[in-house]
Amino acid sequence: MVIIGRVSAADLNRAARSLEGRSASAILAWAFERFAGRRLGLTSAFGPEGCALIDLAMQVRPDVPIYTIDTGHLFAETIAVREAYRRRGANVVVVEPSMTLDRQAANHGPRLYERDPDQCCAIRKVEPMRRLLAGLDVWITAIRRDQSAARRDTPIVGTVPVPRREPVVKIAPLAAWTRKQTWAYLVENDLPYNPLLDRGYTSIGCAPCTQVVEAGAGERDGRWAGHDKSECGIHSL
Repeated sequence: MVIIGRVSAADLNRAARSLEGRSASAILAWAFERFAGRRLGLTSAFGPEGCALIDLAMQVRPDVPIYTIDTGHLFAETIAVREAYRRRGANVVVVEPSMTLDRQAANHGPRLYERDPDQCCAIRKVEPMRRLLAGLDVWITAIRRDQSAARRDTPIVGTVPVPRREPVVKIAPLAAWTRKQTWAYLVENDLPYNPLLDRGYTSIGCAPCTQVVEAGAGERDGRWAGHDKSECGIHSL
């Protein structure tokens, strides 16, 4: 099956295997060369791994589009980090949900995130991500395998189905990185990061659904606390 142009699923599987053990910079260089001329974009919520990936990608291709979803529920600190990278020259493109918060409240009632966080994520995160992917050929993400059990088998190169067109190639240059490696990179390169991460937060999403965790807790345990949920749905597309 053809994926993009003359790139087949078998080609992508071979690439995924061959890129295991390569540096994130080497994976990015391969991606930019292999998919030159294609619609390629990086996504980030400006977590620590996202900040590291932006810095690495800009070293290879300074003008790479950095897409980020503003759900309307972001911490002020997250927006401040986003703008810090914009000032550093990052080509930040903000994507918003089609439904405003006011319309969502009118249609589904207030504080939907408390009653049905899956539906809230579907409206505020998954819908804009689907729309974004419809305009891309290649999606570069900062997802890491050690973030959660659901991400343990993340391939360096995979695909995401998109309705009525060929799949999008999904590349995870930091898949094999650890949390320790991520923080080492941030500190060594003096990169801006979210100050909430110094206040007991380990993974930061929407303000109403993110809380401080106790020492030793899982990295994503502070997300959607009290619900059987660890993913917004973007990486399940």
